[in-house]
Amino acid sequence: MERHVAAKAEDLELAGLLLSTLRIIKMATAANREQSHVSANRAGVMWQLRERAMRSGDLAQRCAMTAPALTEQIDSLARDGFVRRLEDPADRRVVLVELTGQGRRELDKYGEIMKRGVASVLARLPAEKRARLRAALTDLNDSIEAMTKETVNAR
Repeated sequence: MERHVAAKAEDLELAGLLLSTLRIIKMATAANREQSHVSANRAGVMWQLRERAMRSGDLAQRCAMTAPALTEQIDSLARDGFVRRLEDPADRRVVLVELTGQGRRELDKYGEIMKRGVASVLARLPAEKRARLRAALTDLNDSIEAMTKETVNAR
């Protein structure tokens, strides 16, 4: 059982390192984001809508936002033409939020700007370390994908 506790502490340490790295990357790429009309928060909302329209309540939950904060965000995105509100064909009382073509293009632009910023940070690593990082991130993504599928199948 001690081994499990040690592994848990190690996992927590690794999680802290990953979160710290994400914060550092966010700060390092801040200048690049100024080239876009989309903030990180707005991009997060738009990212959730990239595959399908969603109910506002579901979107708020997935974005970890309060309903009033999400409504404000959606109002702003709609004014800029990045999202639109639709009636749910199955229930006219429900409002869906959908990413527009313009929103999809802006999200793609934001993604490319962020990739370039992160690539400039990664370019400072030797090729061997980049290869190790690629393998580790691929494994992490695969694990998250498997966990997500398990969660969906459990419902």
